[in-house]
Amino acid sequence: MCFHISLNKTKDEVKKRFDVTPSALDVYKPFYHRNGFEKDFIYIIKDIEPYNFVPAYWGMLPESFEINQRDSFLKKTNTLNARAEHLFESPLFKRPLEYNRCLIIADGFFEPHSKNGQNFPHYIRYKDKSIFSFAGIYTELDDDLYTVSLITTLANDFFKEIHNKKNRQGEFRMPLILDERDEVDWLDTNLSIQQVNELLFTFTNKEFEAYTVSKDTFNSRVNSNRPDILNKVEYSELNTLF
Repeated sequence: MCFHISLNKTKDEVKKRFDVTPSALDVYKPFYHRNGFEKDFIYIIKDIEPYNFVPAYWGMLPESFEINQRDSFLKKTNTLNARAEHLFESPLFKRPLEYNRCLIIADGFFEPHSKNGQNFPHYIRYKDKSIFSFAGIYTELDDDLYTVSLITTLANDFFKEIHNKKNRQGEFRMPLILDERDEVDWLDTNLSIQQVNELLFTFTNKEFEAYTVSKDTFNSRVNSNRPDILNKVEYSELNTLF
């Protein structure tokens, strides 16, 4: 599952990639590492405002909730991720999937590789280091606050080798990264349910690279939002997967 991302691009790079209005980026602060359970924002582009760049809390809440209920809700119902195969069956996810779709903006993410009972964090990004977007859904709470879930799908061979531990359903998962040509469609408010469902089983055509990074990535007791968290770290226990 995907709970850790980065977005370390300048405002100019973000604007060039998504053509949002300059004033929309006044809220933007780059980050090297964001843990989904933290209280800091990630950034989205909503279907009804494709020209805007919006801060959002990771972990979707029902619209009737208040943001101060986020911690307790996530402890009971982890909505950082949403499984593509079951979204239309979910009372929580079905309506946002139909009416509140978004792009979750990132330039990399972190996944664990398990060996001999230890987890070794890997940082994954496009080979050309460019920005990309995860398929997401969102809700709007009172006071113009947004909460989001990142959609995941069944892992391909590349991601199975990195995140090599199955989930409770016995599956290997990966985040749904949209191909750039599919981003506009994902934000199209006129899509039919069938068209939305088809997009749930697409994936980017661009190539990835991955390398091992500091174990501080998954240590909530230290500050991991720092430049060196993206540096490569060699582990003798691994024979360098990639």
